[in-house]
Amino acid sequence: MKKLSIVLAVLLMVAMLSTTAFAAAKMENGVLRAGEGAGKGYKILLLQQHRNNAFQNGVYEAAVAAAEELGCELTILSSESDAATQISQIEQGIGEYDAILYEPVNPDALGAVSKEAADEGVVVINIISAVTDWESYGIAAVSYGDNVTAGESEMQAVADLLGGKGNIAILTGPSGDSGGLQRLEGYNNILANYPDIVQVVEPADCGWDTASAQSTVESWLSAYEFDAIVAENDGMAIGAGNAAGANSGIIITGVDGTPDGFEAIKDGRITGTVSQNGGEMAANGINAAVLLLKGEELETNVLITTNTWIDANNLADYE
Repeated sequence: MKKLSIVLAVLLMVAMLSTTAFAAAKMENGVLRAGEGAGKGYKILLLQQHRNNAFQNGVYEAAVAAAEELGCELTILSSESDAATQISQIEQGIGEYDAILYEPVNPDALGAVSKEAADEGVVVINIISAVTDWESYGIAAVSYGDNVTAGESEMQAVADLLGGKGNIAILTGPSGDSGGLQRLEGYNNILANYPDIVQVVEPADCGWDTASAQSTVESWLSAYEFDAIVAENDGMAIGAGNAAGANSGIIITGVDGTPDGFEAIKDGRITGTVSQNGGEMAANGINAAVLLLKGEELETNVLITTNTWIDANNLADYE
């Protein structure tokens, strides 16, 4: 009987250890962490779409901080918004890196090279946006914000500030960019509820660029009257704010929650922004890569950061 009790105790301990070993890593409040030093010995390549604005600078800084905490070796390159460059960078990274993370320049052009990397045993993760049908190409996880919800949050804030009626214009990211299309979908979801909010000019593709947005809005202001200008990122919102001037009376909003966006809220050039925390998208992606390289499971391979509306009323809580 004593021997049986010992055997049962051993079996119970093994079962408990097995359960612990295969417990899926969980996100808490939009944050995934593998643990300090967990990435020692791993080499990770991160390909940014570009590094031309504050959002991308935040992605870079957070990725470096995450790699330092995890102890992994991290290389960060810019693809300069060129899909061919990004494909070449991924190809060159196969065999050199344990994991490759990237924000796809063209979501429809990166599937084949992603599968090539995955087939060679590389952990491939998309951050910020995802390749079309990403799971079918062996991409292990995606780490991004909920862009549809972000668009809905931004446009709902605008609708509330307008009291449900007014003339608006929209500034978009590059044509075909999945994140921008999803934010536009969110805008349209809200606008369907407000027939008295009218777009007086077609949405303008300003490519996430501040100068392009400023030039576009300067030309608009000579031809149209606006109650609000809704931009798909903070950089374009700032361009609109530069064109309109501080405290112009026009509601101007963005997405991303960048430091320069916060400054523009402070000085009255823009009204508010929806923070998606691009830095956390990068950090979550790197932590997910380390966990997968260690043979652990993720509770979900779709890692979504939270959205927060930020304006002058709560800005101090997020600086």
